[in-house]
Formats: sequence, C-alpha cells, structure tokens
Amino acid sequence: HNMKQQSGTLDNLDKRQVNGKTSGKVRIRSGVNTTAYWRSKLFRNSYRDRNGQTIQVPEWYARFRHEGITKKVKLRSADKEQAAEDALILSQKLAEEGWSAVTNRLSRLPSSPSIDEFCEIYQKTASSMERAPRPVSVNLYCRCLKLICRYAGIREIRQLTGEAIEIARDNYRAKARKEDRDEAAIQNTMSKILRNAAACFSREARSIMARNNLKVQNPFEGIRKTQDIEPVYALPREIIQRIWGDLPKLRDGDPHSSYSGAGTKDRKKRPKFEFKSFSKIDFRKPYPASYAAILLAFGAGLRANEIDKARWSWFMFNDKGECLIVIKTEFDFKPKGGSARAIKIPTEVHQALVATRTDLTSAYVLGGEETSAETLAHGEGYRRKDVMTIANTWLRLRGVENNSRYGNPLHRLRKQFGSTVATEFGLFAAQKYLGHTSPTVTAKYYAAQTELPELTHIQLLG
Repeated sequence: HNMKQQSGTLDNLDKRQVNGKTSGKVRIRSGVNTTAYWRSKLFRNSYRDRNGQTIQVPEWYARFRHEGITKKVKLRSADKEQAAEDALILSQKLAEEGWSAVTNRLSRLPSSPSIDEFCEIYQKTASSMERAPRPVSVNLYCRCLKLICRYAGIREIRQLTGEAIEIARDNYRAKARKEDRDEAAIQNTMSKILRNAAACFSREARSIMARNNLKVQNPFEGIRKTQDIEPVYALPREIIQRIWGDLPKLRDGDPHSSYSGAGTKDRKKRPKFEFKSFSKIDFRKPYPASYAAILLAFGAGLRANEIDKARWSWFMFNDKGECLIVIKTEFDFKPKGGSARAIKIPTEVHQALVATRTDLTSAYVLGGEETSAETLAHGEGYRRKDVMTIANTWLRLRGVENNSRYGNPLHRLRKQFGSTVATEFGLFAAQKYLGHTSPTVTAKYYAAQTELPELTHIQLLG
C-alpha cells in the first residue's frame, strides 16, 4: 500500500504503475489550446434535399461552450487542418470577447453564400487584384460559373464540389448531343466554360476573400479541362485574293450585289451561317466603317475589341516616315495582358483608313460616339456592333468561317495576319505583333505557314 508509484512519462508509459499494478499505454489528451484538440472535435453536418438524397456539407463544424451555453458553429473551411486552426483561434476569442466574437464573425459574410452572392463577392475581389481582370472577363467568369451551377442543380457555393462539377459536365454533354452537336465542339466548349469558371477561384482571389473572412477551397482543382486543339491552317489563296479584290465594293457599295441579306424562305438556298437572328444587310450600300474594320484585322492583326476602340491618336510616324499603330490604354479600353504594343503598318494602309473617315468629330477609327457609361459598368459589348456584324457577314460570303455558325471571321483574319508575320519574320515577331505573353499561344493558334519552303538541297545523280 505504501509502495512508491512510478510517474508516467513518454519513456515509461508501459511501466507506469497505479496502486502497485502495471497499466498499459495511456492516451494523453491534447490541451484545449492546441490544434490537435480541436481536430478531434470537428464534425460535418448533412441534410436531405428535395429528392430525399442525403447531402453532406463540406465545411467542418465545432461545438463551443462558454458561460454555460453550448453552440454549434460552422467553420469556413472544408480542409480539416485549416478548420482546426480556425476553431482554435475562435475558442481563444470566445474566452476573451464572449459570444460576440462568434456572432460578429458570422455576420460579416454569409457562411455559405449563394451563387449570386459569391459572384458579387468575386466582382469586388477582382478589383483588388494586382492585375485586375477586365470587367468583360469578370462577367464572363461569373456567367460560366452560374452555367455550371445550373447544370449541376445547385444554389449555394458550398454545394459546388468536384462531383457536382462532373455532374454538370455530364448534363451539358447529354443536352448538346440531343442537339446533334459535334463531339469535339462539345468538349472544347465545356473546357472553356470550366476554365473561365475556375478563374473565380484563383489563388489570389481566394487569398483576398480569406482576408475578408470568407474562406473557400478551389472546387476545380483536379478537374479535367482538356481541349482538342485544331491545327491552324492558312486561308486558301483564292479566298485571300477574293477578299482584296472585292474589298473596295464593301467601302463604296456594290450595285450588282446579288445578296441583300434579306434572307430566303427556302432553307436549302440559305448560306450555312444564316440563322433566325441574322441581320438584314443590303451590300449595295457603302459600308466604309466595316471596310476599315477588315483592314485593321487583316492589315494590323487587331482584336475585335481593339478594332472597336481604335483611335486616330494611336497612329504615329517615326523619323523614317514609317507608320505605327500603338495599342494603349484608354478610359474605355485596356489592352489584353495589360501592356501596350506597337505595330508597324504600310503607309498605304493608313491612307486607306483615313480615306474612310466620314465622322470628323469622332476620335474613333470606326466613328461613332464614346462608349456609354452603361457599357463601361457592365464591361461588355461593342460600341459599333453593327459594323462588326456587317464585316463578319461580308467575310462569310467570301468563304471565311462560312461553315461554322459560331465562327468569328474577323478573328480568322487576325490569325492569317499572325501566320503571315510568323512565316516571313519568325515566331517572335508574330508574338509581339499579336500581343501574346507567351510564344506557345502564337505557335498553337496563330502560326500556320502561308508559304511552304522550297527544298533545294536534294541532288539526284545518275
């Protein structure tokens, strides 16, 4: 009875004695002020949806007790280690500040915002980024995220998991196949939607949200976004010659045009690209602004938004008399990639553009009024959508993207410009002229050979 008991230490747990008897290993409970303690206290909730299926909430929960009151608190992380750290911090604040520490934390942002609420949060977050995406890009990312959630049948951001995203992909694929769409087009479109939606969960965006007390995981991590890259082909020579030969008729009007754009009731005689919303265009009339748009795409490789916002002030001449067009930031325009670029164009192209100028009061090459405040707020849409539609339709009638309902003929001319520069001056020059941050994009999508090399090294003797 009076035997001295051995102390239990990390080195002698097997030999620890209690009242003269040797016990087995004894588990030492972690202290309340450790993450190990709170890790063991975490649990997850579940609920039944309208179909009767049990859905597990991805975020962790923990129970806290203070002043005789016990409450179940939802933590804002699906990662167990991060949730344990959050629980530890919250328990310490609870001891110091009381239950107000918990209620204030929960009232700042919704613990599980709806999809619409999350998109609003992301829009505010994007404005704080080091390289803030353009408003049109932010709206595109949010639209794609909402589209995925609609196909997955979810309404809250907590329900957006990898499994839900795969369900959305399956539903989108099934619907597209009922519409008899091409398999490659289905895969490529879905991959683009996934990449755009995943941009809402970039590392920088999640870091800014976390600093504002909303911690979210990236549900798109590990999601396959493969895309079939179609090889780049240069436009056939006959199509290029047809464009240059007929282009003055677009500027001045073609009285002999057999296509007025009014459409025909006989579907078999309609162009493949014509559909219900097709604009009625009479090509017997002159369209100098659309002529200028094609020159900027084909002669300078500008993007559609750059064409729409191009100013006369962007043109300048150096000491050699060479004409340069400098794509730079304006109040209604920001270059893609954030940096300006200069393109040297033939002086005759500049002269041809000047000859199309009819609106002498407008600062824009295509003429027209400044970008409206509504367009700036939403960050989408062109000033001169009518000009773009006419130019694209005219190009389709000459064989550019005429087999694709969703093709972009003006962008196809930009690719032709890049292919010409890459063939004659190399990939680096094409990358700089097109404004790409990486030569990989140029090589994959814009660098088709316009002329095949003539092989002269072969010598057949005898």
